[in-house]
Amino acid sequence: MSEFDYEKSIWGYGDASLRLSSPTSFRLRQSLQALSGLPAGAKVLELGSGAGQFIREIKRIRPDLNCYGCDISQHAINFAKKSNDGVIYDLSEEKRAPYDNNAFDAVLIYDVLEHVTDPGSIIAEVQRILKVGGRFYSFVPCEGDSLSFWNFLRKFDIGTDLTKKYAGHINRFSRKELLKLVESFGFTKDRIRYSEHVLGQLLGIASFFSMGKFAKKNNLEQVNNEQFFYDLDKKGGGAFKLLKDIVNSLVAIESIVFSRIPSPNVHLVVVKK
Repeated sequence: MSEFDYEKSIWGYGDASLRLSSPTSFRLRQSLQALSGLPAGAKVLELGSGAGQFIREIKRIRPDLNCYGCDISQHAINFAKKSNDGVIYDLSEEKRAPYDNNAFDAVLIYDVLEHVTDPGSIIAEVQRILKVGGRFYSFVPCEGDSLSFWNFLRKFDIGTDLTKKYAGHINRFSRKELLKLVESFGFTKDRIRYSEHVLGQLLGIASFFSMGKFAKKNNLEQVNNEQFFYDLDKKGGGAFKLLKDIVNSLVAIESIVFSRIPSPNVHLVVVKK
């Protein structure tokens, strides 16, 4: 299998939203909760911001914050800068963010740690650029967890490489492994919530199998999942969009109602000692 190309598959083109029908809803709610105590003028960074959908919406909701985004993809950063959204975007190296020590009051990461060859180096960078007492929010799908449907399927060699091939997932954490890794870099747990318990997992699995079928039919090595569903929206018309909005809303409600009950999809807030 060829290495995943992050210049071909850029995430974050769309708009994050608190609407239940948005697949970004629960992640956005959790990260805003993590930032709720920050005063005006505080500096917030999204590490691995892609084209900026999350940090852009956070800046819109909290215009009093100084918001930054960085990513390893030049394509993504170029796209994000065109938005003129008040966020400062910077190109980053994979293991080194372009910022001084103790520069930020909060750092946010969505769907990044499962992608990188050395997740410890990313967490070390977060620790370096955060101020003492700074808050670090991360969302991580833990595909190696005992509660993960992917983990169950792989025991039967079903869908083994789908998330690696079409999303670049190379790390399969358990919840315990993730928390132990983060705490090993001098962070203390402040808050942990969970999402996509049953319906959300089933939707994710169905999505990846659909992408796999599409890629095989069209002889593609890589499929951008955001573009894939955007194209489906156009083909399916209003009926498909309505169905998608209903399903996404049910997933969001599931996550909100059962947020304190463990699932493999982890929203972790920690504080730098």
